[in-house]
Amino acid sequence: MRWSWDTDGVVTVTLDDPGRTANMLNRRHYEGLGACLDDLTRQLERLRGVVLTSAKRSFIAGPDFVPSEITPDEAAGTYDLLTPLRDQARRLETLGRPVAAALNGSALGGGFELALACHYRVGPHDPSVVWALAETWMGIIPGGGGTVRATRMFGIAATVLEIVGPGTAYHPRQALAAGLVDELADDVVAAARAWALAQPAGRFVQRWERPGYQIPGGTAEPPGLAEQVRHRSQGSPVRALAAVLEVAARSAAVPLDEAFDIETAACRALLAAPQIPDLAHLFFAMRALATTPTGLPPTDVRAPLAPAGPHASSSNRAQAGLRTFPQLVANPLAALFFAPDAPIVEITDPGLVPEVRAKGAIPVLIHGGQASFVQSLLDAGPDPAAMAAAARRALDDGLRVDPAGADVASVLAAGFPDWTGGVLHAEGLR
Repeated sequence: MRWSWDTDGVVTVTLDDPGRTANMLNRRHYEGLGACLDDLTRQLERLRGVVLTSAKRSFIAGPDFVPSEITPDEAAGTYDLLTPLRDQARRLETLGRPVAAALNGSALGGGFELALACHYRVGPHDPSVVWALAETWMGIIPGGGGTVRATRMFGIAATVLEIVGPGTAYHPRQALAAGLVDELADDVVAAARAWALAQPAGRFVQRWERPGYQIPGGTAEPPGLAEQVRHRSQGSPVRALAAVLEVAARSAAVPLDEAFDIETAACRALLAAPQIPDLAHLFFAMRALATTPTGLPPTDVRAPLAPAGPHASSSNRAQAGLRTFPQLVANPLAALFFAPDAPIVEITDPGLVPEVRAKGAIPVLIHGGQASFVQSLLDAGPDPAAMAAAARRALDDGLRVDPAGADVASVLAAGFPDWTGGVLHAEGLR
């Protein structure tokens, strides 16, 4: 992390985790931003404003990081930093000078929580950029202030049903329309700096901490909201949506410091849920299909697959080695990596992977056997146990399928319970 002062007293803070493809909320980030805030506090009289940006393609985290760069110990250690990172974001927010986030790229989860702690957000016009508080689709909720700040900004109902609860992924125009970002610009750093300089001199505070501010919709839980949450959560053992409601409703009526403690405690409680490893596995499986070559070597590639059954798309049926299925499940995690209408395409030729990806589809590489993996699940479904049994039979019959592709396809194309890591992972069939 580095920061530089200009002649007008605006400091540009550039997040740049060394040796990484993307910035992560880790101890290096915490120590670097801490040193920066110490410097800004010492020189507060000459400080006019702060611009927070990134030297990476994304702002913080995002779909383009390389999992091999992050050790399991470091990933686990992030949760040990949950409260320190939350408090550090609060320190930035209450610095007393205007702070603008120049979101040069995607920001997910904790990265976007940090952006919400800033007073203003500028994003690019790039439609591939995505911003989301997507923690609910990993079985948890924001733990660094995201739910609390979203509730202050948009109200209890919108936070629960539209933003944090469903983990909605916003592209720039959607985020601007929703109010999650304040401006889109070709040069996000220049626009953020211009906004900071346009603010009145003297002490600056967050909009919802100004006298007279009212939370949209008030501080009482809206009638019927709990019933909507129960309906949306029906059948799922994951309690994340209910936790968002609890945090939003309780935090709206208490001072901010108490609100943050409520949120962090709820996040920590969810971290112990048994579904967490499976949901994290599904996230990385989706990311692997979106950004890296499929995992298994192209051995035992057999003759082209026969046409798929009635659930498959008629498009590409005649082409050797292609079998296409639509997405049945609108999974917000998938929306971070794939278009909502991106089909799942089973292929037998690994050479077709680049072509399938180039067309915006999701490739699933079949290495051996004549059966269709997705079709076998669809024919057995919708009962999860029957689908798992069908997957087991297909593997016993010699089907070899890329594990990440099988897990993603079983959730998106076959509707296997989306609180699992996919049928292979969830049933120990890998």
